[in-house]
Amino acid sequence: MQDFDTIKRRVMAKVGKMLAPEVTNEELTQAINAAIDDARNEMPYHIDPDESVELEADTYEYSLAGLGFAYIHRITMADDDGEFPTTNVICPHMYTVIAGPTLLFDCRTWAPETGRALRIEGQAYQDNLVAGSDVLYISDAYIVNVAAGSLLGGLGSPREALMYRMAEDARQRSPFLPMPSSHRVRS
Repeated sequence: MQDFDTIKRRVMAKVGKMLAPEVTNEELTQAINAAIDDARNEMPYHIDPDESVELEADTYEYSLAGLGFAYIHRITMADDDGEFPTTNVICPHMYTVIAGPTLLFDCRTWAPETGRALRIEGQAYQDNLVAGSDVLYISDAYIVNVAAGSLLGGLGSPREALMYRMAEDARQRSPFLPMPSSHRVRS
């Protein structure tokens, strides 16, 4: 994980001194965010589990809006002590994620226990970077090399081709595929 300012410095180091004075901050930001857009769907990253959903009696639908998940790979129900033991993992066939996004439990196979919390674990998509302190969670090597390659794009140089080859190599070495048995979250 690196912040936006560090990513900018690394891209400019790849571009080199000859082109660096000609690149504006806006062009640099656009190149980095275009690289993120290119990688977004292929590189989800793990986010901190969410424990804000509390179960209610006879309620089988729970909103996931605002939680930031692109994929959910595990849901665990709290025990009496508020802990989330692995014995309380809810089987994926007992729930689905529907548009909204909403978590929908199958009332035929699962019953909520009032007052208990759910721990939802999953992955999110990288947002575009705007402020200097924004954090890049996906492969920085891929983003830096694609952004540098696009800034060098008009030159048709061997260096441009090298940046794209290095980016492709970084993408293949750092796959961020959804976890097995993940449910895709759709808004």
